[in-house]
Amino acid sequence: MNGTLKEINNIQWLFSDEYDDSVLKGVTTNRIFNHIKRIDKLPIVSGEIYFSDDVWDFNSVTLKRVPKRKSTYDFTKVDDAFKEQVKFFALTKVWEDKDKIQTIYKTLGNIKDFVKYLSTNDIYSLEYVSLQSVKKYFDSKSHLAPNTIRSYKNCINDFFQFYSNNYHKIDWIEINKYLSLTKRDSQELKAQRESNKWDTIPDDYFNNLISCLSNIMDNENAPIDDRGISAMVIILSQTGLRNGEICDIPLNSLESVKILNGTKTAYYMRYKTTKGVKGNGNFKEVNTIMTDLACRAYYTLEKIYEDRRKEIKSGLLFVPLKARTLPVTENALSRMLVNISLKYGAEIGCINVKDKYPKLSHQNIGVLMKRNAVSKEYLKNYKPTDTISTPRPHQFRVKLCNEFINQGVSIFYVQRHMNHLTKEITYGYYRQEQDLAKEKELAESVMKMLVTGESQVMGEGRDTLMLRINEYIEKSNLNVATDLDEIISGLTKKMPIRAKNGGICIKSGPIRECSKSDGTDNLYCAYGMCTNLFHSFFMIDINYEKYTTLLKTIKYNQDKGFKKAVEKETNKLKYIVEKFLIPELEELAKETKLKGELPIKEKFPQVSFFIDNYETIYKEVKAWLN
Repeated sequence: MNGTLKEINNIQWLFSDEYDDSVLKGVTTNRIFNHIKRIDKLPIVSGEIYFSDDVWDFNSVTLKRVPKRKSTYDFTKVDDAFKEQVKFFALTKVWEDKDKIQTIYKTLGNIKDFVKYLSTNDIYSLEYVSLQSVKKYFDSKSHLAPNTIRSYKNCINDFFQFYSNNYHKIDWIEINKYLSLTKRDSQELKAQRESNKWDTIPDDYFNNLISCLSNIMDNENAPIDDRGISAMVIILSQTGLRNGEICDIPLNSLESVKILNGTKTAYYMRYKTTKGVKGNGNFKEVNTIMTDLACRAYYTLEKIYEDRRKEIKSGLLFVPLKARTLPVTENALSRMLVNISLKYGAEIGCINVKDKYPKLSHQNIGVLMKRNAVSKEYLKNYKPTDTISTPRPHQFRVKLCNEFINQGVSIFYVQRHMNHLTKEITYGYYRQEQDLAKEKELAESVMKMLVTGESQVMGEGRDTLMLRINEYIEKSNLNVATDLDEIISGLTKKMPIRAKNGGICIKSGPIRECSKSDGTDNLYCAYGMCTNLFHSFFMIDINYEKYTTLLKTIKYNQDKGFKKAVEKETNKLKYIVEKFLIPELEELAKETKLKGELPIKEKFPQVSFFIDNYETIYKEVKAWLN
């Protein structure tokens, strides 16, 4: 048959010349539909899908990496009154080439649910659908999240538009208005995005996991697949690649480049991604920086699967011995992480820690036993009531991004390194950008007060800090009166300031590790036991809140008869009173006397309560030191 050959969604289509224009214009006429119904076959070059079939299996003619269930369109349960329209709607979505096959599968599911509701309520044509009926349908979906509701509305809106263009012109202005995005919808979606952001992996869990996996990976006596899975998870943790991307990495992907005038070698890995690329099977090649640990994991995979690759004639980096499908699927890699975590659960510390790590993924081991989802070898040491907690794949990306941002790395570098789409950066890291802006503002305002002498800081290393500031000003040959902004900018770069709980942390460099950044970091920061921590009178509200919280904790432990806990909490409270509250109250009194109550309250409204109740509060906290 003569016609025009087109590749759409990685499928070869042969359109007759008569219908080509209508396809290119988004199918605004039903002539092509009549042709397809007449020949009862989709115009696919290789493979046969009949229009009258209730199941269209695109898996045989499209990219094999698309999961079969998401490339198989099932119309079996669609009422005959809507079946033809739903089929052509799905076909048009494929031809539009805006969404991938698996995305259209999801869209189709929403439409099938909607028309099922209509036929259940004896409505058999879109011409007879009222705004009230649409509203009732969405009332039945009120339990769903805002983004899911928005997805349904967008799909149904598209379906009405398709029907009006290709079947019968209908008056659906009010329905369209109801289904369209409103300001309230936008606010709900924004709120949901904020609340649904993936949490990072807790430091202690992450460190235990990577330490254990590193040992397994380096152990030449360990099973090959245990070493291979460990190496894959380590690369995942160091690069933040998506599961699908890391499974597709080919051999010989690791490359190097000389940096710093040829004195150092930096390593990077090439990989393929489909993110931001239109169509099934299309991709772009991008790079990711490799740490020393990631390189070690790469070389391990290269070595341990050398014989396996020759045997099966594969060019992939990861070819586990027991894998049924190569490349392994995204879900298979997640299951492998669960398996390795079960086998080495004691070392990782991932068993029965749901309360300790609530934001990780938790699975009941009894359920895994019933499903036969995991080898019995991995389950033999557990009870059905036990739970295993593992990171979700995306949490490795969140962890890496937060590490970058927390060390002062530019958000634009993070976007490039992580191969983020613009929307993902906007939605996924908006809070971090705001935090960095606030941190910069805080740093400059605090430094300005110190340089001008407007306010004093307290803390163990106060004199050292002020000496460093004065030395910088002297060496820079700048004048505080005329060059204040330049001095502040230079000082905040030289001595970055970070807000801490009840104080200010001044470190020696923007991405240098703090000397206290180890397992006791929380203790140092929480109770000021650090030479890098300084505080001032305008932070008294934070430290007073700690004080009142400890009072409640002490009373609770007294009531329960926990004497040791009472002693421990009392010591913490006395430390806060002596090192923070008393100095802050006394400095507040000096500032108030010097500048007046009203100016201090206007500039630092959080201290108003302490000014108004100064004598009572001072007497109360001072009593703990007697």
